[in-house]
Parts: sequence; C-alpha cells; structure tokens
Amino acid sequence: MKRYDAVIIGAGVIGSAVARELSRYALKICVLEKEPDVACGNSSRNTGLLHI
Repeated sequence: MKRYDAVIIGAGVIGSAVARELSRYALKICVLEKEPDVACGNSSRNTGLLHI
C-alpha cells in the first residue's frame, strides 16, 4: 500500500495550485482527477460568460 502525506481530490485550478504549493516541500503528494487531463472540467460556479 502506498502512503502519501497529502491527497488532493480534483486537478482543476484550485487542486493544481494546491499541489504546486505543496510540491515545494518534501512531501509525497497524490492528485486524483476523474477527467483524462488536468483542468478539463468547468468549475461549478463558472457560467462560461465573460463579464467586462
């Protein structure tokens, strides 16, 4: 069984940013994502509209 110091669920904008910040330390990090690549899905609060 593999052991990790941190497990991040979701590789969207926030999950990727958290993983990047934690990678600065000597930690074993696991990122779980249901999509085939990182940042593929929309945020639940993103309507896709550009507000200027």
